[in-house]
Order: sequence, then structure tokens, then C-alpha cells
Amino acid sequence: MRFALFMLGVVAFITVTGCAHFGRTVESPTVRLVDMAPASSTLFEQRVLLTFRIVNPNPFALSWTGVKVNTRVNDMDLLPGVSSENGQVEALGESVFKVEAAASTLGLLRQVLNFQGGQNTLTYALEGILYQGGLSSGGIPFSAEGALWDSGQEL
Repeated sequence: MRFALFMLGVVAFITVTGCAHFGRTVESPTVRLVDMAPASSTLFEQRVLLTFRIVNPNPFALSWTGVKVNTRVNDMDLLPGVSSENGQVEALGESVFKVEAAASTLGLLRQVLNFQGGQNTLTYALEGILYQGGLSSGGIPFSAEGALWDSGQEL
């Protein structure tokens, strides 16, 4: 009897929490890379602290329990990172969050050599997921791209 009551409670809880998001579409937030700062380094790995600005276009707050992001620099997977930090951005607001990422020293050297070989731009593309906690632990995907530096562009 206790087990049946427990299962009934679990089903009711899942139904109530599942219906809380029913009919509410979530527009993906806009995320931009705004800063890169060295964190630590070893012979084979460079740690970088990435700072992102998130803009919430939804009329309700977005919160997350973790972030996964992969930052490509000049079409090369260079800075994958994860963070278990909680965060929130208010409805129609913006905030910043940080993720520590790791790059191989060899990958960074390739980028420097490409740049010295006549490459004029430094572009980035990022893809990631803001993970949400709870029973429906889905995530909100985001992506962005831009130029960090372009020597052919006038100021």
C-alpha cells in the first residue's frame, strides 16, 4: 500500500512539474564571447577563462545549473569547456557567465603560425548548452559567431 501511494505521488509530481512548462516556448538566448583571459598553463595545455554575455529574449527568467561550450577559433576546435556553476538571467535582461576552457599548446601554436602565414582575420564560432536542473533536465542550446580581429576592416 505504501509503495502504491509513493508511486501515485511520484506520478502526480511528474505531471505537475511537466505541465509547468507546457505551452511555453523558449527562445534561445543570444550568447557572445566578450573576454578571454589566461588562467594557468602547463607544457601541453593552456587554460583560458572565457567570459560570455547572455541576453534573454524571453518574457521570463532563464536559470541553469551548468554550461557546456565549445569555442572554435578560425574553424578549429580550440577551447572546449564546461562549468557546473549555477546562473540566471532575468526576463528580457542580460548577464555574464564564465567558463574555464582548455586548449592544447600545439593547437595554439598552429593558430599563431597560421596568423603569421598571412591570415588576416581571427574569427570564432561557439556552440553550447545551458543545462537546466529538475526532472526534465533538458538544456537550452545556443550558438554564435563573430570576428575577434580583422586586419582588413577599417575602424
